Order: sequence, then C-alpha cells, then structure tokens
Amino acid sequence: MLSGAKVGTAGRRGWRSEVNALSSDGLVPLDVAALTLNSALLRILSRAGARENPHLCSAAQWSMKLQEVVRSAGGRVGELRRVVCEGPGPAGGPQVGDHQRELRVWTLRHQLYSRMRDSFHCTVLPGPPTNVCILVSSATSLSVSFREPRGTSFGLITRYRVEWSRSATFDPPSSSALVHDTKNLYFTISGLYTGVPYFIRVSAYNVRGWGPAQPCSPPCAAPSSWTQCSSVKLRSREGAAAVRRLLEQIRDPQYSGYYIEAAKAPSPSKRVSVSRSLKLLFQSATKFVRSLQRGVYLTTVFYDKDNVLVTAEEQLPLVEIHSCSTSVTQDFLWFAKLSCVWQFVPWLQQAMGSTLSSSSSLLQTRQKILLAVSQLQGSLGVVDLGQVYHEPIKDRQGNLLLVTLREHGGGAPPDPLHWAPLSRLHRERHHNHLLHEPTAIDTLTENIRDQLCYHRRSVQCARPGLYVGVLKLCSSVDQIRVLVPLRLPNLLCHSRVRHNPHVSREEWAWLQGLCVSDRAEEGAGQAEGVLAEFVRSLRAAITHLLTKLSIPLCQEVLQFGEQVSFLLLLPPSEEFCASPGGEGAPSGFLTLPLQIFELVHFSVYDPEFFSQFCQASLLLELEAQLSQQALREALDKKEVSEARARLEQVQQLSQRVDELWRGVRWITDALHCARYKHGAPGAPLGRILDEPVTTETTPAPEAPPPQTSIPLPNNKIGEL
Repeated sequence: MLSGAKVGTAGRRGWRSEVNALSSDGLVPLDVAALTLNSALLRILSRAGARENPHLCSAAQWSMKLQEVVRSAGGRVGELRRVVCEGPGPAGGPQVGDHQRELRVWTLRHQLYSRMRDSFHCTVLPGPPTNVCILVSSATSLSVSFREPRGTSFGLITRYRVEWSRSATFDPPSSSALVHDTKNLYFTISGLYTGVPYFIRVSAYNVRGWGPAQPCSPPCAAPSSWTQCSSVKLRSREGAAAVRRLLEQIRDPQYSGYYIEAAKAPSPSKRVSVSRSLKLLFQSATKFVRSLQRGVYLTTVFYDKDNVLVTAEEQLPLVEIHSCSTSVTQDFLWFAKLSCVWQFVPWLQQAMGSTLSSSSSLLQTRQKILLAVSQLQGSLGVVDLGQVYHEPIKDRQGNLLLVTLREHGGGAPPDPLHWAPLSRLHRERHHNHLLHEPTAIDTLTENIRDQLCYHRRSVQCARPGLYVGVLKLCSSVDQIRVLVPLRLPNLLCHSRVRHNPHVSREEWAWLQGLCVSDRAEEGAGQAEGVLAEFVRSLRAAITHLLTKLSIPLCQEVLQFGEQVSFLLLLPPSEEFCASPGGEGAPSGFLTLPLQIFELVHFSVYDPEFFSQFCQASLLLELEAQLSQQALREALDKKEVSEARARLEQVQQLSQRVDELWRGVRWITDALHCARYKHGAPGAPLGRILDEPVTTETTPAPEAPPPQTSIPLPNNKIGEL
C-alpha cells in the first residue's frame, strides 16, 4: 500500500485521501501509529499527508471512542468463538475454516485496540519543546528551530504549532502555523516587516491535546539584513541578465561582426556540402594518437564509478593539437573558458576558418585546439567534454597534455570505444613504464584516481550555511595560486559557522563596531540574544580555522548563490602571500591558479552568469583579434574606416563585459585589499575572539568539522 506513494499528481492525491480515510471503527491510520508508539510509521504517514482524526478533538472523546472499539471488538470475538465451538453450520453457509480465519483477525484487532487504549491512559499532555532558537533568515523572515519535549510519558508528538506576534503577551491574537514533519523540527516564517520585533513560541500536540507553549530564546527578533548597514558594498545580482543583453546586442544583425557573418545560414547547396564534410569529420574512423611525439595533445577522461572510457588499444582517447612543443599558458586560460561553452565550438570554427590562411599564430593555434575538440566530440558522440583539469601535464620529452574530465552515466559508447576498469588501465601503463621513460599520458594514468577525486569534489556545492574562510596565496613570476581544501576545491580554506547563511543588520553592525576602538565597548555591550549566539558560533568556527592572529575581516558578506555565505579573513599584506620557494601545499590542501579557481568556483555557485560571460568573452576576444587583423590588412581609406569602427565597437562591448566581470570577482577585491591595503580597515580577529559577550541560555553551536592543520603566517598553525 505504501508503495503507491510514488506516483503522479493524481495518484498522490488519491493516496493522501486514503491515508486520511476513516475505518469502519472511526479511526484513521495516524491514530494507530500514534497510540502504538510506532514513530517510523508516523513519519511515513506524515510525509504522505496523513493528519489527525478530525472527529476526536478532546481527551474525553478519545477515551469514549477507544472504550467503544475495544468493547465492540471484544463482543465480536466472543460471538465468533461460540460459532466455532458449535461446529459446522448448514450446508451452503460459512464453514468452520472461514469462522476461524475471521476469529483470528478480530482477535488481533481486539489486541491492537486494547493496546491503544492502555497507551492512551498512560499518555499525558506533552511538555514544552526544548532548545527553541530563533534565527534571522532574511530581511523579511525569521526561522525557528526546536527539539522534542523532555520525558517519555507523553507518547508520540504528531504536530507542532509555531505562533508569532508583535506583542509579548500574544494579544491581539497571533498568527500561527502547524509543523507536521516531526523529524525536521525547523520552520521559516516569511512575509514579516523589516525591523519590527516579533515574539515567537512553540507548542507540541499529542492525542491528549496541546501542551504548554515555550517562548524562543531570545523571545523576540527583528528581520533585517547586513545590506541595511551604512558603507556596505553591494554586488550586483543581475550579472547574468546584463551579460545576456550584451550577447543579444552582439548577435543583432545590425552589428556587423565576424560572428554574425559566420552565423548566417548557408545556401542549400552549401549546407549539403558542409553536412557531408562534417560527417566525414565526425566519423568513428578518427584516428586516436597512440604515442606522444613531442607535441601538444588533448585527452578526455569519461568515467563511471571505477570505469573509464578507452580506445581499442586500451588507452584514453587522445588527439593531437600541435606537432611540436610550445607554450600554451595564454591558450590554456582561453581553453578553460571554452570548456564552459562546448556547444559554441562550431561557431568559433566558422568565424576563424574564413581568415585562417592569413591569421596570426595565436588564431591558428586556437583553430587547432578547436579542431581537436571537434574531433573528440565527434568520436565520443557528445558535445560536453567535461571540466578542464586545473593544469596541463608535462613530461621530460617536451610533451604537453590538456585534460578534461566528466562523470558519465554509463551506457554503450560508440565503436571502437569501450568501458574498462581503472585497474586494467593501470596494468597496461605499468608495463609500458618498464620499457621507456614515463610520458605525460603515463603520468595521467598513474594519478588518475586523484584527478577523478578532484573532479568529483570540485563540482559539489558546499552545504547551506554561513562560513568563515581565509585567503592564502602563493605567488610566482607568471601566476598567483590560491590555497584550497582538497575536500571542496571550489571554496577557499573555510570552517562552517552555522546552517543559516543570512547575516542580520545587528550581527554586521557588531562586527563593524569592532573596527573602531572607541566603539568596541559599545559593540560588546550589544552582544545579546540572537547576536550572542552569532558571536559564539563565529568564535568557534574561527578557533578551528586559525590561531589568535591580528587578521582583519573582509568588509562584506560574500554570497555564493542563495544558500552559502562567506566571511573572509585577510592576513596582513606582508604575510598573506607565500613565496614560490617555500614548502608545497600541506596534506589535505592544494593550490590552484587564480583564474582556474575562479572558473571552478563560479561554475558551481553562479553557473548561469559564468556561462554567459564565457560566451561573451570568447566572442569579443575573437572579434577583437579579427578586427585588428582586418585593420592591418586594409588597403584603402574605406576599409581602414570600416575596420577601425568595428574595432572601436568591439572594444566598447569588451569594456562593458569586463566591468560586469570585475563586479563579481570578489577574490581580486580581497587580494587588492590585503596586498595594497585598499578600502577601510576590517574588524581585527583578536577583538572578535577576545571581546566579552553577554551569556544567554542558548543551544550549543554546531559541531565543528574534522580538524585539519593549515600553515599560517609566522609559522603558526590554525585548525580547520
């Protein structure tokens, strides 16, 4: 019967009516679960929409009903016993076997009703819920969490009531809501007025009725947001829409760019010839490279659990980009952007193909990358080749390998590809190691488990909540690298403060009050109630992230989507960046190039904006290069004028895209603030940890995550 819950909408409605249907004795399924103390069945029924008996609203009614059903079932058992003892009835009537089966059913029913009656007589009204805590969840909402009442004599709680009012006496009558999920004791009250204090209390219900209400601790709170404080920097949340409008402008026919020329529909005859050439290009006869010959190559790792997609020669699909070794530092960042818009490859190929004969070496290199990508797409039968691994793999022979990774749902791959366990791939490559010096593909195969683990974790989103993190960099001549945890490489080193991601106006004002010495005492004195719990949780998280250092806090709350917020710790400018000659990343951490970290981060926490940005960036960068080439090749004044006008238009659009990108690049703002001491000073970490806070009776903060050491300035160790 319960298996019918997973059906369509109509089926779910029917199932909900069934779980609330009255039996012949006037009971509903939830009555049986509650009075037999079957908590598992109670939760299943509650999730399916089961509700309390609408005809039994008082203890007296319950007592009379249970006495009635026990007496009725007992009478029926007695009648059936007499019939069974009398022996067989007349021919054609019910036989002894039928009566015996009916007797067994009614005997079990009588035992069940007797057990329910005894349980009811032993049940008392529930006590007040415990650990009732209030949180500010937005500028117009409050959230309340609570736990079951103490004791065991109140039976099973079937629902809770959350009440809220502007008056401490809850007069006039308050608003209320019922919580039927008895496992997740959490409720959000929305539609409240910003800045208005609300009092909240919670009560529990069982078959005896409603127990006493328990006020929240603290008893009231006002919805607010940190954005209401003065001197707050707000980042635009409309970046995706703004970039989308720019893309529409680029694609407009009035814009005479190379993209539009490449996107024009070909004539029927030309379309046929193009389709034939594409068929030839995407045929499975594409030859994969078997051995590296001092060049630049591209490979894709498709995996499903412990299986990877390999060729008939039991090696990863590999195609050549360059036949000679070359530096791809600039092209690698371009390739990383391309990995966010794989479906865009044919358009870029068409735009570049028209000028390939006279294009620059940069465009020719990128055209070769696009050709290699399209070959892999055709051979694998997919467009999405996955995420780029954070750095190219090199070997001593001068080979350079670009790697993409994607988790695949399995299924039959196109010939001649097939799935192979990782263990077999390792055995094949280990045999080759004995014959020659390891190449880049050997290095990839040897460390493929680590790379698959990195990919799985890099696409995961952090649990909802407020986090505190630290920005730790490693700088060299050609790049800046960011220290990130291996368990979640799309975020900086962090520790979770609480499950609520929202920061209220009072909490942010307290932090800002610590920035000014003469307001420190005032800020400490205001740390009461909800604010005291915030300070307590923040200190616990920081203690597990850092030691007590004079490190300031960033001047804004970084919001990654709707469910994750970040408070960033910035070390002093002379200490937050390590030199390249120092020790490598500690165990459990790794360093990513700054641009690659941003790609991984925004792909997870703002994928819509980042995909639109990558499209616009790739388009405009190509337009700029082709416009510059057209300007160099112009022969008369008209061509020069047209090329210059087109270049100016591209530069204006590029400038607007860069402005939108700078508006969301929080890490570069933090880098400038820490390195060059730009902006107002943040709240010193020492004051956050040392200022007194008013003690309140509040639940203990969330348990910190497992501790992992992280190297910090002055050779001190913090805990993460």
